[in-house]
Amino acid sequence: MKPITVKLLMNNYIAHPFWPARNKCIEIEKKSGVNRQKSDEKRVAALKAECSRQGCTYEQYLEFRLQAAEQWYRGADGTIYLPRHQLAGAIVQTISSAPKALRGQFDRDNFRALIQLGDFSTDRKKPDGMFSRFVKLEGSNQRSFQENEYIGMYLDVGEPFEATGTIAVADAKQGDTVKALFAAAVETIGVGAARKMGFGRGTIVDWN
Repeated sequence: MKPITVKLLMNNYIAHPFWPARNKCIEIEKKSGVNRQKSDEKRVAALKAECSRQGCTYEQYLEFRLQAAEQWYRGADGTIYLPRHQLAGAIVQTISSAPKALRGQFDRDNFRALIQLGDFSTDRKKPDGMFSRFVKLEGSNQRSFQENEYIGMYLDVGEPFEATGTIAVADAKQGDTVKALFAAAVETIGVGAARKMGFGRGTIVDWN
């Protein structure tokens, strides 16, 4: 498969990754009963005891917390990128609701087998702002306050940014179909988190 270089002009983007370290922290904190303790000393003691039971140290737990707090997918040099799984997920969602005339031979089950999609790099290392809102908890009417860093432009803060990567199609004849699906995905479905709030949209500016 010959790779096609694709350049996107993104209005904005929120990654909101769920790292394995976050799951580890949740597990340790839940089983330790840390939230039931009345003092900092007892909270630390409860966490240390649970860490010991799970075969790690309290210092490793603190490192897990730092890892879990990372809000971006980053390259080795710290540059933020759009991960392939979020891009592919947006295209697959597009395929799920697209008419046959748009999606061609692709369906949600075969798309990932017929194309190879890479991560899309940006020139950003720092966020442009913070998006804050109340989020409804699943299965409840309660809402929690949530904040996410974003890159790009939101309201009057920041500027659009470019993201560049590659996509390869098993059948070169399907290149135009894939381009149309990709365009629909970034223009209407969106990439990343907070898409219902208008984030993760953009356009294809180069396909070569």
